[in-house]
Amino acid sequence: MVVHSRGKTPTVTGPQRAASTIAGMTTATVAPPRATRARRPAPRRVAIFDLDRTLVPGSSLMELGRALADRKVIDRTTVARHAVKAAVFSRRGLPDSRIDRLRESLLAAAGGRDHDQINSVVQEVGSDIAGSAYPAARWLLERHHDAGDVCVVLSASPQELVEVIGAALGADRAVGTRTEVVDGRFTGRLDGPFCHGAGKLERLEKEMGPIDLTRASAYADSGSDLPLLSACGHPVAVNPDRRLREAATSAGWPVVRLS
Repeated sequence: MVVHSRGKTPTVTGPQRAASTIAGMTTATVAPPRATRARRPAPRRVAIFDLDRTLVPGSSLMELGRALADRKVIDRTTVARHAVKAAVFSRRGLPDSRIDRLRESLLAAAGGRDHDQINSVVQEVGSDIAGSAYPAARWLLERHHDAGDVCVVLSASPQELVEVIGAALGADRAVGTRTEVVDGRFTGRLDGPFCHGAGKLERLEKEMGPIDLTRASAYADSGSDLPLLSACGHPVAVNPDRRLREAATSAGWPVVRLS
């Protein structure tokens, strides 16, 4: 079930009707061109999906932290400090400052750890997180695939984790935050920009090259995603926090609640 609005109180719409309105996914009958000269096919459109609270409930980074603590790969107190705030995040998001502190804590905890050891946990927990995806989010991904779009999961979570989740959800590409690995061990430093805020656009271009974002659809939940949403031709606020809801209402963007 999808809830759709455009700066108004959301209303429930059925899948077929929602597909005709969300992110410009309209259909039309087009007469064949008169000229017989071959034309170069247009590049495929891109549909960009944030991960946490957009495709899946809660924080994927926190789920990874808990799994690493359960296996004694990192200290449990590192995760416990953020657990209460993670519960708040699952309901209404977190400020950028808290996201930054969680990232720094986990990076520091991972420093010196064996990459293969952590990656084995990533593979396991990534599949579990994908299994928790909102049914409506899965449906929306399928609709974009049916329309011929390239579906991309774009998240602040580690690249390895985003790749596992994206593959399990059937996305074409996955872009996350890359962390530095030297001699098979994490250094505790980033390898490139943090894939958050304006950094999402940097990471997207670095991984995929130039994209015509004026034709792209983008789905995200947080005010920190405004740089991404503003750059795309078809932005959609999904389960938005207060900052994004206000911005979406002001701009006339669709507001969608997925569950």
